[in-house]
Amino acid sequence: MVQGLLCWLLPLVPAYPLLRRCSSGKRPVRTGLLSSALGFGGLAAASVLSPVTGVTVAVNFFTAAVAAVLGLPGIICVTAMAAL
Repeated sequence: MVQGLLCWLLPLVPAYPLLRRCSSGKRPVRTGLLSSALGFGGLAAASVLSPVTGVTVAVNFFTAAVAAVLGLPGIICVTAMAAL
């Protein structure tokens, strides 16, 4: 129960500062969508290149939420945590 709740709430914690940052520009929706697209691209690259790098990043709800909310820096952090 607690793990399921944390899996839903944990990706939402950094969402507020990110939304404030995206909304400060001229095109907030485009900025947010570009950030999410880069995050999903980074997640796909990390998943496809796992045999080469030796670092396995599973594609699940948590990593997809991190890619959607935090973008490419979030995927870099997830990959770095998987490397440890």
